[in-house]
Amino acid sequence: MRNRLKELHEECGVFGVYHVEDAATLAYYGLHALQHRGQEGCGIASINHNEILMHKGKGLVSEVFTQSILDQLKGDCAIGHVRYSTEGGNEIENIQPLFANLTQHKFAVVHNGQIVNAKEMRVYLEAQGSIFQGSSDSEIILHLIQRTKGTFLERIKQAFSLLEGAFACLILTEEGIFAVRDSNGLRPLSYAKNHDGYLIGSESCAFEVLGGSLYEDVKPGEIVWFHPQGILHDRYCDVCEAHICAM
Repeated sequence: MRNRLKELHEECGVFGVYHVEDAATLAYYGLHALQHRGQEGCGIASINHNEILMHKGKGLVSEVFTQSILDQLKGDCAIGHVRYSTEGGNEIENIQPLFANLTQHKFAVVHNGQIVNAKEMRVYLEAQGSIFQGSSDSEIILHLIQRTKGTFLERIKQAFSLLEGAFACLILTEEGIFAVRDSNGLRPLSYAKNHDGYLIGSESCAFEVLGGSLYEDVKPGEIVWFHPQGILHDRYCDVCEAHICAM
């Protein structure tokens, strides 16, 4: 099974659960449905009373998580990731979610895809004093958000306006979940209604497993913010055009 999965190389997978009971458990099953997108490592982060809880490790979803671990990831919001290494190796530092603990904002990030201008952005950020823990270009998103100003939505808009490439990203905060897609729509990202909440992920097959319905795509260059008052749609770029990746 592991060797068969390894041949597919579908550039990782992301999955999010917003405002659904036992969100981490649903994220686990969502990642299990996306396991074909990567089997080198996986992780889940949840938020409970403004505290972000996280567990990740090397291996398949079923190897990294037990029911007792999932029970510790309390909360009705969670994001998760299955990984095979693209830019950056399979060290534990590169396994997602990645986490930042700022004075005003605690947040976790999962990212699928590649940032074309990653090397330039890393040089820029290191010159500004950023210290990188791993070699994955996903960590660039974390540092860019940390270094921008304004509301958290404004920080995200500023950060992603500087990035070039093909990516889908989920960001978990005490303010909800932000789903972000690259300006060309090269990496798939969609969401579906589930009871009073939402499921967000790289493939709709994961929604079907968990009973999600009426799914919609996140549009190229769009930010979809899932928060207590509903869903807010915004953009981080003005010129966007869909160029869907087959994977």
